[in-house]
Amino acid sequence: MPSLRLWVALVVLAPMAAIAQQQCAAPPGPRPAPTDLVSDTRLLRRIALTLEGTTPDFTELEALTSAPSAEARQTLITEAIDRRLQSPAFYEQMVRFGHEWISIGSYTKGAQGDAYQGDMSGHLFRCNGGTTHAGAYFINDDPAANMQNVCKNLDRAGAATTQPTLQVEPWWAPGTMVTVVGAATSTATTVPGPMNTTRDCGQAGGGYYDPSIPAGCGCGPNLVWCAPLSGLSGGSLHDLKNAQRRHPFEEPARLLGHLAWHDRDLSDLVLGNYSVGTNWLRHLYVRHGRQHGSTASDANATWWQPGADTGPRDPTHPMANDPQAWREFVVEDLNPFFLSLTNKQPGGGLGRTFQFDPRTTTAAPAGLPSAGVLTMMGPNSSWPRERVRAARFLEVFACSAFSPPAAGSTFPPYVNDPATGGTCLHCHTTLDPAAIFFKRWDFDPGASYYVPWPFLGGIGRYRISAAWLSGRYPHSPADGSPGFRWRTAFVPGTVMTPVTPEQVAANPEAVLLDTMPQSYSLLGDSGDGTMGPLGFGKVLVRSGAFDKCAVRKLYARVVGRELHPADEGPYIDALVKQFVGDGRKVRPFIRYLMTQTEFRRGL
Repeated sequence: MPSLRLWVALVVLAPMAAIAQQQCAAPPGPRPAPTDLVSDTRLLRRIALTLEGTTPDFTELEALTSAPSAEARQTLITEAIDRRLQSPAFYEQMVRFGHEWISIGSYTKGAQGDAYQGDMSGHLFRCNGGTTHAGAYFINDDPAANMQNVCKNLDRAGAATTQPTLQVEPWWAPGTMVTVVGAATSTATTVPGPMNTTRDCGQAGGGYYDPSIPAGCGCGPNLVWCAPLSGLSGGSLHDLKNAQRRHPFEEPARLLGHLAWHDRDLSDLVLGNYSVGTNWLRHLYVRHGRQHGSTASDANATWWQPGADTGPRDPTHPMANDPQAWREFVVEDLNPFFLSLTNKQPGGGLGRTFQFDPRTTTAAPAGLPSAGVLTMMGPNSSWPRERVRAARFLEVFACSAFSPPAAGSTFPPYVNDPATGGTCLHCHTTLDPAAIFFKRWDFDPGASYYVPWPFLGGIGRYRISAAWLSGRYPHSPADGSPGFRWRTAFVPGTVMTPVTPEQVAANPEAVLLDTMPQSYSLLGDSGDGTMGPLGFGKVLVRSGAFDKCAVRKLYARVVGRELHPADEGPYIDALVKQFVGDGRKVRPFIRYLMTQTEFRRGL
């Protein structure tokens, strides 16, 4: 006689087995039509809130309720969608969506986050009121700047002198003129340096609070080598609307809004060679390239002139000369070390390719291929290490999720590589092939006395020697210089650094290999040999991960709920087909979603 436990199991499981057999034999028919559709007025309210962030006005609601037929009401609803998709408020909603999707931290790099020197410029001070040159700008390390002596026509010792002045149209305020006084008026491009060297006036160096250009130098054409920032106070430190520090934080979201507004391919977020920027943001790119040794921007007299731009811009700054307008630019035009690969024409797509292998050459690459958000200053500074960048970009653009291994999982012992041993390989088998693409962006404590400045290793004047890589030069290992960190992080023979010790001995920059070997697989794709973040962006798009993630993010934003990739995989695939078929354009896809029954449900 069976035990009581077995008898209970048979009684409980037998009906369940019968039900399961019936379900397998007779699959369910079509899903019944939803019975929770909202009214037309609530639908209009949902449309307005989604596309403009506001409710419809009384006139529009009254017209809808007084329409003579269902067909007439549907026409009014369709018109309401189309009208709002062309409203500048739709652009603003897409920027807001961009901040939600591509969430990054503030653009800062400091000992305690209290200082900001990310502008990489000589800081300009203002003369106090009541001085001879009240309101004029002077360089912070001007030889006569002691206690604002330069503003009083005094030399550093306090003796009377005549300080030169100059009227200049500054890059930060086109169409206006400012006065500079003292050494800031110099037109020198080089000055003598120590030990019979020559110093480039266009390259700034650090101070405790305020970076400066070499003594005896001016601020260059239209004061481009300098910025009107000073000290630990004022707009330069805070994420205010018009502060320079806010603009790299805004850039990813603004690019997304730009792509949506101008009906561009959304994959340009990770494949495009262009971005959008105000004068303040553009200046960061110019200074970054200048610090790397390029003087090309010195001859560019238009990047800071909004009226000279004939390209696309945001709809909320329509005035031609507004320096705060988010205007499209090809990144290489401002910083020659971010390669366009299209003869400086704006573009994206999978056709842009640049291959470079430091294992086979000791030459430097011409630069780093630009790749939309993946090569922006804000994200790369907010996420300051290659593995962190890989994780965040996989989460943002592939909707990846990293979680601990299941209880009881076993792993090979850890030796020297988290991607091949130890519990960490659970994530690092994915992270490290992705991290390869993000090695070159780092921060140089030697550029500034107090706050490290961003640089691209092995590019421009930032060549990496064996001594530098050891951590002995230019700093000691104790101060955390990039060379010392790279020596411990970029270990030859590991998944993230697939080079041999012999190749590193022949060329120390081999550790910066930022091309994923084709023997690797990431998101089911082996890559095409493109170096740097652009190679990662191409894996995202080629694998289909970007499209699926974009569709899920847009659906959640518009419809109001997350799609579950396991339970709703076929539905996601159908949406991806629609999205890609429309050229990955945001506006047509949102319009499509708003015509679906799901959007009308009272969720």
